[in-house]
Amino acid sequence: MKILKYITLSLIVLNIPSVSLVAYGGGVGSLLSYSTILALTLFYFFEKKTSPNWFLLIISILFFMIGGLQYVGFTTQFFMDTIKYFIYLICGYGLVKHINTAEYNFFLVIGALTIALEAVLFTSDFGRYSGFYIKPNEAGFVCITGYATTYGLKNAGAKLTGQFICTLAGLLTFSRTFIVIWLLLNVISLKISIKNIRIFGLGFLIISTLFFIDEVVGLNNPRFEQLKGIVNNEEVSSEELSEDSREDTWARFYDKIFDSPIIGNGYGSFSGKEGHGLGVHNSYLMVLGEAGILPFILFLIYIGYLLTMSIIYFNKKPNLVMQIIALSLFLMANHNFFTFYYVSFAAMWIQYQLYLCKTEDDKNELVMAIENS
Repeated sequence: MKILKYITLSLIVLNIPSVSLVAYGGGVGSLLSYSTILALTLFYFFEKKTSPNWFLLIISILFFMIGGLQYVGFTTQFFMDTIKYFIYLICGYGLVKHINTAEYNFFLVIGALTIALEAVLFTSDFGRYSGFYIKPNEAGFVCITGYATTYGLKNAGAKLTGQFICTLAGLLTFSRTFIVIWLLLNVISLKISIKNIRIFGLGFLIISTLFFIDEVVGLNNPRFEQLKGIVNNEEVSSEELSEDSREDTWARFYDKIFDSPIIGNGYGSFSGKEGHGLGVHNSYLMVLGEAGILPFILFLIYIGYLLTMSIIYFNKKPNLVMQIIALSLFLMANHNFFTFYYVSFAAMWIQYQLYLCKTEDDKNELVMAIENS
């Protein structure tokens, strides 16, 4: 079962079906997509059955049911998306119960390495790199999740290595979201130990590595040119850095939200599935815009619950606070919570780790009550 577990985890975390779709076409991509669902189903079938993730199930049922009422695309595609997601949601929650922190971090770091390898071996005129994750912002999410997860590792060498790789790869995505979250997480890390201030020193080493890569292969990125200008004390323009801001993208969808705030505008209307390819790039607005106020409120409660509980267990599992902060902020720049499996997998993994913390506390309280009786 370990082999099946790791195969399934790699298909999800390394985004293999999607990268195969881009590299080899729809046939191979579809085959691997269905293989992922099959592998999850087999793993779930052979493992001991436990309680499902009722919180996400209810949110997802409402999202797909209400959003589907006004869906204007092909009905077959909607049903396939829905069925695949619910199989994934049920079986995927069974998988996260068997993935420890070290295993999860290992696959995240492997995913981050694909970004660095792309930058070195397949230099792009676009100047931003994403490895197996197709788009730089999504790649940045994997890097920041991998970085946050290192704070749950016991092995100091693995922790430092993971932090270096995830930070370097994250910077190679040139994602503003990654940089903002990375800085925030490092400030939080000082609460764990003031010794974590050394990571800022590691940052200088990583930036030096970026300069080396640029000298060897040429990164060809406007944002990196801005960074070089700052380092060299040259006059720089902020115009390129502010292009295509998320606030401008969100503003294009506000009118549609106000037109139908109760039941939304239909599945796919905010995530580029209606044919124009433009999405809102915000999962919270996507849920509100496609399925209305009820799934939106429940989704906020779900994320808020994970954040609150992770704060409660900060001293025991500090990585969980960092991971949910990374996830909740990333969702403000991405609308694929229900379609990119590695995103919702991150949420489910955090949720189950918090469940384990709570269960352990409950057992300890019960033991103390028995001893004091």
